Amino acid sequence: MNIERVIYFTTFALIGASYLLSGKRELRAAAAQQRQYDAELETLVRPVLFFAMKAPVAQC
Repeated sequence: MNIERVIYFTTFALIGASYLLSGKRELRAAAAQQRQYDAELETLVRPVLFFAMKAPVAQC
């Protein structure tokens, strides 16, 4: 193998590995953001659901 091929393959491998690792970080960040969004939505919606479940009982 000549030295140019070694340099090309090494560069390609390093760029590919960094790209794959950055994708995993982005997925983790997106999952954490989704969990936070779900928690905030649940905090907002839970009292409404509780009232909706209790309302028919209160009207009787």
